[in-house]
Amino acid sequence: MADSAIVESDTARTTRRQANAQRLSRCAQRLAHRRGVDGFTMDELATEAGVSRRTLFNYFPSKDDAILGPMPELDPEYAATFRAGGPTGHLVDDMAVLIDNLLQAKSLSREDITVGRRVMEDNPRLMALAHQRFQLFAEQVLGWVREREGDGFDETRARVAVTVLGGLFALTLDTYVTDPQQRPLADLYAIALRHARELLA
Repeated sequence: MADSAIVESDTARTTRRQANAQRLSRCAQRLAHRRGVDGFTMDELATEAGVSRRTLFNYFPSKDDAILGPMPELDPEYAATFRAGGPTGHLVDDMAVLIDNLLQAKSLSREDITVGRRVMEDNPRLMALAHQRFQLFAEQVLGWVREREGDGFDETRARVAVTVLGGLFALTLDTYVTDPQQRPLADLYAIALRHARELLA
């Protein structure tokens, strides 16, 4: 019982921290949208967000990091299942489950995504940093693929899968912002993945 209470407490703490990080990032993106990336300081961001400078730096080491938001975090249980060969046993399906887990964890509105993308498109430095982050995440997933598939697995295939799924993710964000039916992000990703399967079959 005590162990269960500790786990629940850790989970609640992690959830709260992720929610706070997303709130601070939204605030940074809106400031950047209004004033430009170089048009405000971390102190001004802290004031705008209603937190202390120290609290802000506990979440983000720099203004660029605040604007980009927290690094993607996968549920450790999903990650462990993936590394062990699950949940379906089919690599692309299981990678899609990982991405779906990421999408479900993010509470981003259409306005959030629109503002964030506009800020990045207007700032090549941020775009480059976002690309670096994606590469770091892709390398992490590739490491898990090597772990689950063994040394004999063709890494080029894994890189193709990561690249395709990442491209579908970008397409899904574009669709989500303009979708007249306002479908959930995860649903739109599933639709994009289905179309990709049909085209590549």
